[in-house]
Amino acid sequence: MTRTADGPSLNGASCDALLRQRGGTVVGIVAGPEAGKTTMIATIYELLHRGRLDGYRFGGSETLRGYEERCHLARVVSNRNCPDTARTPTHAKLSFTHLRVETTTGITDVVFSDRSGEHFDNVLDQPAQLAEFAELVRADVILILVELDRLVEHAHVITSYTRRLVMAMRQCGLLQDKILRLVGTKADLLEEQEVLDETTSSLLSLAEDLTRRAGGNSIFKALVTASRRRSRNEHVVHGLKELLDDILQPRAQATFRLPKRVPRKMTEMDSLMFPYWATRT
Repeated sequence: MTRTADGPSLNGASCDALLRQRGGTVVGIVAGPEAGKTTMIATIYELLHRGRLDGYRFGGSETLRGYEERCHLARVVSNRNCPDTARTPTHAKLSFTHLRVETTTGITDVVFSDRSGEHFDNVLDQPAQLAEFAELVRADVILILVELDRLVEHAHVITSYTRRLVMAMRQCGLLQDKILRLVGTKADLLEEQEVLDETTSSLLSLAEDLTRRAGGNSIFKALVTASRRRSRNEHVVHGLKELLDDILQPRAQATFRLPKRVPRKMTEMDSLMFPYWATRT
């Protein structure tokens, strides 16, 4: 049975409690101001709720009111001429939104981090502080958002900003063993197909560059998305189904390993375990 709740968002403690109880996937979102983070999260919820993402169904949410508030400005009832989404306030603390997603193989809990874009602007002056961004430490998936319309007009600025963020995350050890996506947002603002094609090529090149800079097993994959329809003829927005596919892809389970060091003063229990250690070390 679908279970919903009234909470607008989860704080760190309530998110941790939910994950301990149910498990799930943590999506850490890295995005500057007005990069489209809130709109993207709200649109994924809206599409799930309306059954417009093939292979996925809405299974409930612990932050239902928060999603409804985020979607409100984009609906006709808001009486606005153009769709809009409320921004995350600069002073807001880290929070999370929650989705329960039904797939062909079962039900998965997903939590999305929601941090003001100004926090990422400010942390570049002291990159070591990124290690304190709990959502990135805990994340299974990290999404770095890039505005495609700004990539067209200010390619050097956007490229430099994204590189600095990735290098700071690498220095803090936040990239290893995670699913990494460079997500181009606001593709709906690029009306000419030729411009969209050129910008997509730039995004792919940037993803390759970030992969080289990240090193190790860190691989960035580029993905173009639009949280609004590019034209009235489109029935669904672009790229969000593929993004959800990536977020929910199967991941290898962590392997438990016994320590190789034997205690200097062995207890009776240590002595009983010693033969087992010997076969594992």
